[in-house]
Amino acid sequence: MAYLRKYCRLSANSILESVIALCIIAICLYVAVLVYAAVFTPKTSPKFYGSRNRLAEIYYMVQVNPDTIEKMSNDNLVIHQEWVNSNLQEFSINYKDSSGVFIKNDFFVQQQNEK
Repeated sequence: MAYLRKYCRLSANSILESVIALCIIAICLYVAVLVYAAVFTPKTSPKFYGSRNRLAEIYYMVQVNPDTIEKMSNDNLVIHQEWVNSNLQEFSINYKDSSGVFIKNDFFVQQQNEK
């Protein structure tokens, strides 16, 4: 057994080890950058989720008080309302935030008949 150790002993070359280590690190960094680029897109940014939350807030405001919807319209927020039938109203909301993300959403609000 002692003789086998003598034949299998290889002296390590420090330059070769360094090159192999740098290649492994480069491959890991490449994979990390690919994952980072796939995960952090404009559709997964915090501003995008903030914009979606703003649209949800507008939707609930329309349900609570539909008369205030005209006051909320501005350059970044365009609200188009249309009656589908006598008790169903469609709201098309186009929202553009400061980062240039454009979100369009359609909401349908059913008006309750008061008797």
